[in-house]
Amino acid sequence: MWQVTTNPHARLSRWRAGWLIPGLALLLIAAASPAQQPVPIDLSADRAEINDQQGTGVYRGNVVLIRGQTRLTGSVMRTFTDEARRLQRVEIEGSPARYRALQPEGPPRRAEAPRMEYYAAAPERLVLLGGGRVWEGENSVTGEVITHYPDSQRTVADGEDQGRVKVRVFPEAGASQ
Repeated sequence: MWQVTTNPHARLSRWRAGWLIPGLALLLIAAASPAQQPVPIDLSADRAEINDQQGTGVYRGNVVLIRGQTRLTGSVMRTFTDEARRLQRVEIEGSPARYRALQPEGPPRRAEAPRMEYYAAAPERLVLLGGGRVWEGENSVTGEVITHYPDSQRTVADGEDQGRVKVRVFPEAGASQ
């Protein structure tokens, strides 16, 4: 039922109150959305075979994938996406396959191995297979299988058979020894 009033200020107050909560909700969503927006993926290769129906792609020849501050390169790359076309996993082969992630401060984090698997879905991780190395500046980890978690800056490495994992860590500049 319509309510008729002769006071224009009362009508304006009800209009403002009616739009206050939805307006605030839209402002909060708009403010939060840049951090939640999907990061675009740029891929280049000599040859590409993409199957949108299955959410897969196979890229061959000088393949480069860039996603935000992360760059993956190799000779063959297989991508896997979900129904919403969000990147889930990338399998990379190369001589070697390479990973580089720019850091807000300090040198980029890098990795190389004959084969890699990059998982974009949480928890984001990079798995180096067939003997690899992860390094940042002069600090490095070498092993047969290495799993690196960029968000938590955690690395888990395994040696081959009776092989060993090698870790080299330099103290930060200015740190007492």
